[in-house]
Amino acid sequence: MPKDTYDANDERILLLQDGNYSAYAQDVECMWRWTIYRNKELVQEGCSLSLRSAKEAVDHVMSFYAIAKKN
Repeated sequence: MPKDTYDANDERILLLQDGNYSAYAQDVECMWRWTIYRNKELVQEGCSLSLRSAKEAVDHVMSFYAIAKKN
């Protein structure tokens, strides 16, 4: 996971930057909300109980997009 990199509003942590894709996590008190963007457009979102599980969820979704891109 990249060193904690926050967006301009210091609200979201950058989890992934890969080509046209970027993913962020945001602490919303009782859970972590994660979002994945392609070309700055939201393509997937979800919630996890911890920052680590948010990163794992993003990695899982991104592996699907990598497989889909090959086909």
